[in-house]
Amino acid sequence: MGQVKLELTLTDKQVVEMLRKHRWPKGITCPYCGSHQVVKNGKAPNKPYVQRYLCRACRKQFNDLTGTPFAWTELPPSEVLTIAYLYFKLGMSQLAITRETGRSRTAVRRVVALFGRAIEAWFRSVEIQGRSGGGRGIRAPRQ
Repeated sequence: MGQVKLELTLTDKQVVEMLRKHRWPKGITCPYCGSHQVVKNGKAPNKPYVQRYLCRACRKQFNDLTGTPFAWTELPPSEVLTIAYLYFKLGMSQLAITRETGRSRTAVRRVVALFGRAIEAWFRSVEIQGRSGGGRGIRAPRQ
């Protein structure tokens, strides 16, 4: 009997579009300098669902995934999101995710580590905003 591979129902294109809308609700901004002087600069050849951009202010190039956990893995965004969902939302072990997705333990471990660091950084930024009065003050749990 063949192994069934668990997959997200969203396509890679849909995941990137959702990320883009959430990340830049008021229009694309450069992740390096914050400028709105951004122009489209083609598509990534091996990832046609990822738009590349050029900042006219600082002249740096970036894409939809730059500065996100999706940027540091070669896995498709839909698979990365599936792994993160299974681990962080459903609480599955990395070994169980490896079996369910058909990906290596190294790939699963890497995605979990990338998202774990991103979540920690988000909690630190929210905590700092809360101290300075710039946010609503959600605090990360103390250990």
